[in-house]
Amino acid sequence: MEPALHQAYTIDEAVAAFGRAGRAEFECDRQFVVLSTAVLCMATVGDPPTQTHLDSPSRVVWKPARIDYVPFDIYPWLPDSVHKVWGPDRSRIKQHHVFLRLPSDERFVYAGRAHLGSFGGPRKGATPAQCEATFSLDEKLPRPEWLRLGGYPGWLIDINHNSERIDSGDREAFRRLLVALPSQEFSHLSMTRYEEDTMSLYTNAQRGWLYYQHDPADFVGLQTEDPAHAGDPETRELFRCVCGIALDYPIAQTLPRDLAMLVAEEFFSTGTLPQGVRWHAS
Repeated sequence: MEPALHQAYTIDEAVAAFGRAGRAEFECDRQFVVLSTAVLCMATVGDPPTQTHLDSPSRVVWKPARIDYVPFDIYPWLPDSVHKVWGPDRSRIKQHHVFLRLPSDERFVYAGRAHLGSFGGPRKGATPAQCEATFSLDEKLPRPEWLRLGGYPGWLIDINHNSERIDSGDREAFRRLLVALPSQEFSHLSMTRYEEDTMSLYTNAQRGWLYYQHDPADFVGLQTEDPAHAGDPETRELFRCVCGIALDYPIAQTLPRDLAMLVAEEFFSTGTLPQGVRWHAS
């Protein structure tokens, strides 16, 4: 037995909704409830840089309020009983479930089953803001709940790892961000929205590489090709993320930088994949 998806519950109601789940153990100041076959994350969302928040409609980033919940565990801010849900033969012995609320709410909205994809932070001298656990939801939140819990209504634009929210149709604001790309030898821009598709643009002094993912599980994606390029198609073009990661792609899979920026702007403006350039599976 499980609670009804996207309905609201108190902590006690959430535990009771799992029926005879056995004795409940509360961890991290009641932010987690450990049951015999389930681990409930009772998350209160707040300021993204330092607190638990929604990274996307299907991804929750949990951050601890302090880092000494269980001082003798490997991760003292995330008890073993919370993250160890797999048996020695890699069979699942417990299922994560995520509940979400605003600080002003009494009840938590049941966001459904989730997968704890990653967690970590500095082992010593860490602050709560540096530690996080990322849960991927089986079902993404309905748009009204996404917005109510702090989601962005338009686009989330990340440029050189600085994020900014921009309303749909605010072309002037988007162009302001694009202007910053040529100011550095290497730059990176990505954009996403409630639909969770993503377009990424890497630029160097001459060329731009575009990559489109239909959803977070789209590991193939689409990239452009430049039929007008003359010369050896296997010549590599170097790009670099500001974090230091180097990337290189065949020049035939890139576009002139100004054209690549126009393609990104068209995608922002129309919300559909621009058809004025060629796309192929990567």
